[in-house]
Amino acid sequence: MAKKSEKDVVLDDLAIATDFLITAKAGVRNLAVAITETATPEVKQLLRRELDNAIDLHDKMAQYMIDNEMYHAYDIEEQVTHDLEKADKALSIAPSAQSSSGGKSSSAKKSSAKKSKSK
Repeated sequence: MAKKSEKDVVLDDLAIATDFLITAKAGVRNLAVAITETATPEVKQLLRRELDNAIDLHDKMAQYMIDNEMYHAYDIEEQVTHDLEKADKALSIAPSAQSSSGGKSSSAKKSSAKKSKSK
């Protein structure tokens, strides 16, 4: 079996975990809305149980990501730095995206935006 290069590896653990966390959060939101739209007490009870399960799943996924330094929920500056590094990595994997953005990395754009704000 041929070894995959970094550019061939699109879904890594972080991408999968992030997608899972976002999906879990959407599940919580959708169940909460469904509860407010339901008139039948039995269905509401069922949806509330499922909402509790969805909240637990979201919590476990968020905690897994925090424990594995994939998600910095309590340090916004660290999370922004982490997100910018991942954005730069994504841009290096997809060279066509760089050409449409003028070739600047996300951290270079952030720096440029800060300079223009301060003027």
